[in-house]
Amino acid sequence: MLGDISDEETNKLIALVSENVRKNLMGRNVVESKLFPVSHYIHTATYILYDQAYQYNITKELAKKVKPEEIGRRSKTLGSPINQLAMNSFVMLYLHGRAQVIHDNIYKKSHSGAQTVVEPEEKKKQTKFILDFWRRMIPNYRNDGKLTAEDKKIQFLSNKNIEDLKDDMIAINNDNLDIIKKLKRIMAELTIYNFIFQGECRAGIFESGPYYFEDNPDPLIFKEFQYLYTGDNMFGIDVSEYLQFHKISKTAPIPNVIFGMTLDHTQIKKLEFNDWGTLFIEPTEFSPYIKSIGIWTKELIHPKDMRYPDKLGQLNPLNIQIFDELSSFANQATKELYIKFSKMNYTEKLMLGTNLYANFMALFAIFGGIENEFSWTWPYEYARNEPFKTNLLNKDEITRYIKKLEHFPNGAHPFLTRLFRRKKIHKIDPMYYFLQN
Repeated sequence: MLGDISDEETNKLIALVSENVRKNLMGRNVVESKLFPVSHYIHTATYILYDQAYQYNITKELAKKVKPEEIGRRSKTLGSPINQLAMNSFVMLYLHGRAQVIHDNIYKKSHSGAQTVVEPEEKKKQTKFILDFWRRMIPNYRNDGKLTAEDKKIQFLSNKNIEDLKDDMIAINNDNLDIIKKLKRIMAELTIYNFIFQGECRAGIFESGPYYFEDNPDPLIFKEFQYLYTGDNMFGIDVSEYLQFHKISKTAPIPNVIFGMTLDHTQIKKLEFNDWGTLFIEPTEFSPYIKSIGIWTKELIHPKDMRYPDKLGQLNPLNIQIFDELSSFANQATKELYIKFSKMNYTEKLMLGTNLYANFMALFAIFGGIENEFSWTWPYEYARNEPFKTNLLNKDEITRYIKKLEHFPNGAHPFLTRLFRRKKIHKIDPMYYFLQN
């Protein structure tokens, strides 16, 4: 039964995730435009996910429709709505919210003398359920069956999947070097667009690999740009209400684009991926060593209809003419979104980000076909000071989180100071806290 794991196993998983997140955070380069209150909305969202059992209640219903193992298998494709980044976020954001509440309760207990229960038994059960769901899901996605990218690789495609892409690759030579210049430009333009569209978070961009074609030592890596704005429909689902803040006049010619690149193995000194689907490569300017490229877009079939291994959606090759169309879209959409978001008030910006970080659960709900069983519009209702359509959340509690976080620099919860303790302390007291008695 899901969630039926021991305290010891739970603590091992908490320690594993804590160390994984610690390493990834310490190695992260933070780039923010200051357009959005990023820390404030992240910590507001994670409070919601844990404290109001928002993530647990949705996951509990999802588990009635589809097993986590099956979600992992259905995600073994390029352009999947759920990937290593989303699966890592599933457990990381939940434990982030849990750590905030535990920190609050420890402070309250030590300073007020009140009979505060730091972690109630019901919350422990919910945490075990979320951790068990995650540990059953992600090994069925990864080829190595691991929970994290401990080997610095993100590999989920089969050898057959890779070989099927071989004929779609365009060899780079002295006669077509201009393709690389165009590739660099469009990836930069799409990155900037995605950065604005996603409220300054990395969702929507995913890098993975390395893979190898048969008898070829050159590594093949992929870079995906998902959720390009094409209007009000995605996976056959009406997302117009979910994207109320994001509506723009310029739409993309395709809903996603996936770039594949083989690299000269004799020139690449380092090639690593972290759990957030970020590539770390040396030399950092590797474009002169690209030997071939592929360009695809992924068919968006509803995830409830996907079946592993033969019904995961068609991968359709594109020619380089798509670069001009994507460039026109990305540049115009970026300008339009920047102007639009600049005019929004603080609460609207805060709830745009909160929506992205809390309602990412919609991406999981669609795998069970239960997306219409929940209302996802509460961030907009909060911004407009309207009653909530959902009964899963308490509006006053969200206000309490927001006001509490306002007292801290940039809206970041103070439990994060645990990140900067000595490494040996993390082994006996992980950042995300062991189960509390």
